[in-house]
Amino acid sequence: MQSDITENNKTADNEKQNVISESTAGAEQKQNAEQKSEQKTEQESANTADLKRIEELSEKLSDTEIRLQLLLAGIAKEKLSEGAELARGICKAGKTPEEAAREIAEAYPHLRSVRREVPKFSTSGSGEGDGFAAIRSIFAKR
Repeated sequence: MQSDITENNKTADNEKQNVISESTAGAEQKQNAEQKSEQKTEQESANTADLKRIEELSEKLSDTEIRLQLLLAGIAKEKLSEGAELARGICKAGKTPEEAAREIAEAYPHLRSVRREVPKFSTSGSGEGDGFAAIRSIFAKR
């Protein structure tokens, strides 16, 4: 009889251990699920930050490319910001920055830089070919 009681106690102990191990396993699964959820949230926030950074860098790169193409098209650097705004609108319509810059330079001539010619001085020995020959001739007659 005592062996039956001992066996019943062992069986009860085993059942308690099974219930405890099942509840522990359930708690561990719950913790694992929570950790995975937290990791997903962290990854999503990191991905969102990365995507935002990529978008900002892409915007800066396209703006720089537009400005470079405007300079190459002959737009004055003082008018570059105005031309860049116009070119951005054209680029959003589906054209490349080079095409947009060319269109801006043709359509808005007031944005183009003014080319000034540098005066050229002659180095001839007699002095008759330089710009001061007329002035010297006036003073030489006096």
